[in-house]
Amino acid sequence: MKRTALILCLALFSVCSLRAQSRATQDSVAVYDVFDKLSENLCVRQSKEVREAMMAHIERNEKRAASGMEGQSFRIRIYFDSGQNARAASEAAAARFRNLHPGVSVSRTFTDPFFKVTVGNYATKAEAAAALKTIQPAFPAAFIVRN
Repeated sequence: MKRTALILCLALFSVCSLRAQSRATQDSVAVYDVFDKLSENLCVRQSKEVREAMMAHIERNEKRAASGMEGQSFRIRIYFDSGQNARAASEAAAARFRNLHPGVSVSRTFTDPFFKVTVGNYATKAEAAAALKTIQPAFPAAFIVRN
């Protein structure tokens, strides 16, 4: 009896969570034009450049989605090795990076036989390239990877 009740509770929980996820996904992809939603009594004064920049941003996102790059991001790999002391060296590289660049995310991974240290999370390759210029003096072998 307890087992049946547990199975029913788990099934109900999974159905509810799937519905909540689908609603959240639908809400997150909805596109609203803020300028069309403004009240007639409200006057927003902004430069033409701000509106053009917003429209250019929307266009870029639409192009990224159309090209299949919407979910992609870029990171910078600062360490990649499989030697005997690779584990300790990857920990040292991650700690050194955290000291030099506080606030930037650091990820250590192991994919047999390689230890890897990857940093940052950039939406475009251009952003990653700009960050790479600041990172390369301390980590000359750093390079950009697609996430």
